Amino acid sequence: MAQRGDRRIHVIGTMHFNDPRMEAVAARLEPLVSGADQLLLEITPEDEKELQTKLGTSPELTFITEGPSLIDRLPAEEWAMISTLAQKHGLPSWMAAKMRPWFLGLSMSAPPCLKSTEARELGLDKRLQKAATAAGIPMRSLEDPMTIIQAMNADSLEEQIRQMRLTLSMAGQGTDEFVTLTHSYFDEQAWRALARIERSFYQSSAFAQNEAEQLWQRGMDLVLVRRNKAWIPVIEGTEGDNLVVAVGALHLPGETGVLNLLQRQGYRLSRAPF
Repeated sequence: MAQRGDRRIHVIGTMHFNDPRMEAVAARLEPLVSGADQLLLEITPEDEKELQTKLGTSPELTFITEGPSLIDRLPAEEWAMISTLAQKHGLPSWMAAKMRPWFLGLSMSAPPCLKSTEARELGLDKRLQKAATAAGIPMRSLEDPMTIIQAMNADSLEEQIRQMRLTLSMAGQGTDEFVTLTHSYFDEQAWRALARIERSFYQSSAFAQNEAEQLWQRGMDLVLVRRNKAWIPVIEGTEGDNLVVAVGALHLPGETGVLNLLQRQGYRLSRAPF
């Protein structure tokens, strides 16, 4: 919990997919949500619906609508590997070939077993959303998701391809890596799991050491650092003395994590049972 004067912010690190252990976690956290002035999320249900509508009417945001597809932009051997992986994730090769690299990488970042609607709907974020809805607690998005999409699309397709390789390396291509990350989450050691993935990425033969380091730092800056910093003014500008902030667990720790950034704003941090 972060406290400054009369203001209390309960900061919850979430996991976006279901796990049998999530039921007990959500039950313990539900009273915090039902007693809050507002629940702040990466994206609220209403904003998520609006985003899906925008993506449906503007395919150029997530698909290559002009020029060569990924089939012609990648070496044949690499495309064959990605195509096979895409099919395992339920994506036909022709569709994967037309997806923007960052979007394709994101679509393949979780094991296929977690693609079901139930797995997503029972993640901690969604469970807390349901608790807020049931209690009539207002919800607010910490960011405009279009800002992220625009940032992803600002790079050339060639740079997006490089970042896609990083995304796939981080996520792993099987369930073992994800199981390790999941256990680390419930052990409250998600940051250490990410550090192991970073070391593994540096040891990969796919990139030279200096290139691997640049890719990693750029990826972390885009996915974590910039977003964390942008969230602080939103949190500070939200009305209420009893807030709940629920974001992905990897956004919390580290020098540029949400917890340290709140501490810099004068909040006193105390660890609460998870």
